[in-house]
Amino acid sequence: MLKLNTKSKKPRQWKAYFAMTWYAFLAQTRNPASFAFGFIFPIVFISVFGLIGDQERTLTVGISETTEPNQVLTVLEQQKYMELQTGNAKTLKQQLKEGKLSGIIEIGDHKVTILSSTANPVEAQALASVMEGVIAKTNLRIAGIENPYLTLYQREITGRDFRYIDFALPGQIGFSLLSTSIFGTVFGLIYLKRSLILKRMFATPTKALTILIGQGTSRLIIALIQTLLILTIGVFVFNFHLPHGLTTFFDLMIISTIGLIAFLGFGYLIAGLSKDDNTAAPLVNIITLPQFLLSGTFFPIEDLPSWIQPVAGNLPLSYFNAAVRIITTEGGNLTETMPYLLGLAAWGIIMYLIATKTFKWE
Repeated sequence: MLKLNTKSKKPRQWKAYFAMTWYAFLAQTRNPASFAFGFIFPIVFISVFGLIGDQERTLTVGISETTEPNQVLTVLEQQKYMELQTGNAKTLKQQLKEGKLSGIIEIGDHKVTILSSTANPVEAQALASVMEGVIAKTNLRIAGIENPYLTLYQREITGRDFRYIDFALPGQIGFSLLSTSIFGTVFGLIYLKRSLILKRMFATPTKALTILIGQGTSRLIIALIQTLLILTIGVFVFNFHLPHGLTTFFDLMIISTIGLIAFLGFGYLIAGLSKDDNTAAPLVNIITLPQFLLSGTFFPIEDLPSWIQPVAGNLPLSYFNAAVRIITTEGGNLTETMPYLLGLAAWGIIMYLIATKTFKWE
């Protein structure tokens, strides 16, 4: 007599997990929006930012064409980082108003006047500083003092040349990770819900947690590929500096993994609350745009008004960008990034807790 085996086999969650991960990965690689935000935009930004800061800055100074040769003019012509541009007074003043000149120097009898404009305040301040030295040097020449009692010497030691790419590249890693975590997750899960695929998955023996972890793992793989691609282009094309070589590289991969996991909480939250693309789009923009603009992605948070800096500095992308720059710009280690990683983890935990209460499968 045959005995029937009444014990049902437990579903293999690992097999389901790998299947979910693989097909979610394929879906992302074939999604034009995810590909653009995750790969194309960061690469374009890096290519542009990598070209900024490679040329030496010079002060362009206007000199009236009627100015007679004199000792002040002779000293000005000897300045290494100053370019003199002659022209008539009216043309020079118009160029100054448009910010095309650092300033205009008017040389008279016993008097030198600097004309500056609010259109170029930084270079105007630099020009004023340079002119103080020029005037002091000219006065010594006129007085016939060849060996002054005090002499200023400047010594220069070899150091790292910081460029804008050193600031921008870490921000682009954060930009791509946040885009992948939110754009890819939200619209990918909404499609699965709208087509009832997610509902069918949920009806199988596969656990809900397995489905979501599979979705998250596929995005983690994409995120690490993004980080690797951005770093490769930065290092080999634009000479981006990794202070400790492979150690810095692996530290960046660890931080990127933590960042992606934290950012996914926002994606799951929005995907769970949204019924369709029209509902999701405003929520996605509310979450992403302030972070792209305020979190030090394209410019330092310190350049923002003082009243908004406390808010901007505590956004999740701000924590991520700060941690990455400690590793790259400052040459630090993971231990030094702990305060920022803890802040990033706190954001992630809060989002996951809310998402578990609000996520809907259909």
